[in-house]
Parts: sequence; structure tokens; C-alpha cells
Amino acid sequence: MTSKAVPIDKPVSPVVYRDRAFISRTLVMSDDRLLQVSKHHVEAPDAEAQAFLDKHPDLERLPE
Repeated sequence: MTSKAVPIDKPVSPVVYRDRAFISRTLVMSDDRLLQVSKHHVEAPDAEAQAFLDKHPDLERLPE
């Protein structure tokens, strides 16, 4: 019997995005999580949020 290696999720550093269209708004992810845009900025705390924001046409990832 062989055991498969279980991948360990690496911690992801939060990433900040700039909203080019709105100063403030609420973005709703497919899992019903809310991401708040404030002063043109929104933070993605995890990989799922980053993938969601990367696809959004009004948002651009800021350099770290």
C-alpha cells in the first residue's frame, strides 16, 4: 500500500488591488464572501479572493 503525499497549502500573502472604476463598493464572491473597496483599494486575503479579483476587469493588482 502506497500513501499519496498530501499537498500542504502555502500561506498566501494578502494582495492589494486598485479599483479603477469606483471609490467604494462591495464585491460579492461566488461563495457569498464580501470584499470591500474603500478609497479605490481592496485587499485579497487568500488565493481564492486573488483569483476572483484577477479576473475582474475594473481591478488591477498593485505591486507588493
